[in-house]
Amino acid sequence: MEPISIATWSEVPVDAPVGASIEDIDLVIVRRGVQASVLYGRCLHRGALLADGRLSGDNLICGLHGWDYRVDTGVSAYDNSQALTKFTSWVEGDSLWVDLDEVRAFRASHPQPFDRQSYQGYWGDSHMTPEEPFVGYIRELAAHGLSRTGHHGPVSAMGVPRQQLPSFDDVQIVTAQLARPPRLDDEGVGTEVCIGPNAAKPLWLDIPLFVSDMSFGALSPEAKVALAGGAQLAGTGICSGEGGRLPEEQAANSRYFYEHPHEAGSARSRAAYR
Repeated sequence: MEPISIATWSEVPVDAPVGASIEDIDLVIVRRGVQASVLYGRCLHRGALLADGRLSGDNLICGLHGWDYRVDTGVSAYDNSQALTKFTSWVEGDSLWVDLDEVRAFRASHPQPFDRQSYQGYWGDSHMTPEEPFVGYIRELAAHGLSRTGHHGPVSAMGVPRQQLPSFDDVQIVTAQLARPPRLDDEGVGTEVCIGPNAAKPLWLDIPLFVSDMSFGALSPEAKVALAGGAQLAGTGICSGEGGRLPEEQAANSRYFYEHPHEAGSARSRAAYR
């Protein structure tokens, strides 16, 4: 056994998780009166730091998605097959101690995927699901921009199995595509789009993209106003989403569509812009 101090006991708050790190292993300390519990400090779901969570009765709750772990055992009451490793700990003097050999053994059997030196690597999601394939790419762009791909971004051939590609029977060929060669990079391309050119009040967009987010209540006022303002700067419109209308959001965009909450998603769904 090799004792190592991980916290000053008198500074550890009661009934509040506190983080510690020993040789790249994140720990979470929970003090209940004079008793201490030291557990592996990462949620088994998506690797979130449990020191950022909270206590609810005898359970430590992850602040990201609400996974629960018993403070005294590390076992999840919701799913007993999920359990945080609990490390031997004790208080001596004004220090909280653990066995370094025990932590090293855990590290050897549980290599940590977090790159603490890279951009946001300390908070990286080590359990990426197939439904969320783009988060890693977003982080790559945030860290390196297009320096690794060139100014066009990633360009590759159709790297999918042939049976998943559409056949000619599935493709409608526009004859203009056969008659007009593609433009060069330095040639201007108009991106404006007119919706309802014969209408009494046609809608003009500067780009062929439209922002349709969730309604006020599902998203915060700050998020709604930010999206509306961003859409305005991009020269396009925004939809209220099914639900309440936020006046500040409407004021932030000159092409605001209101989605009727009782008819959203139906054939009669209607919108009006100002």
